[in-house]
Amino acid sequence: MSTKPEKARAEKLALQKVPSSPAAWRAWFDGSAHPNPGRIGIGALLQGPQGERIEISRRAGYGNSGDAEYLALIALLEMAVKMRLPELLVFGDSQVVVHDVLLAQGSGAKGLEAHREKVGALMAQLAQVNVRWVPRHRNGEADRLSQRAVENREELVAGTMCQPPGMQHL
Repeated sequence: MSTKPEKARAEKLALQKVPSSPAAWRAWFDGSAHPNPGRIGIGALLQGPQGERIEISRRAGYGNSGDAEYLALIALLEMAVKMRLPELLVFGDSQVVVHDVLLAQGSGAKGLEAHREKVGALMAQLAQVNVRWVPRHRNGEADRLSQRAVENREELVAGTMCQPPGMQHL
């Protein structure tokens, strides 16, 4: 269980601005459980420095909102690792998940330990990654993608990439 000083440090870090280079990718994640607990839909958006856009929208089984948020972050990080992104700034509107990721090892939320461990392992494979909290109204695209995944009865493509004219698709 986290101590008050650890929690305060995570809350402060979650809101701290991160300087980034022109090569940095930005990403947003969100998860939905309908009902809660219920069907999970995950959504994530990665935007590259050259206008690249990768959307992730898919069902992710059954669980609660904490599972959904973590699974969305995991999917986003798996894509970032696959693409070998050099610098990544990640935003999510789940204070529970963002603070959990930023807490010292062994201090996180109960019941989410396996997800937290997976996120830590993925982050360790990236050269530079920062996770920050944003209010829900600044996470609209990821929310839209997660809601679409829950509502859609058909399986959705794991990710699509849209790039500026003249660039190749993945």
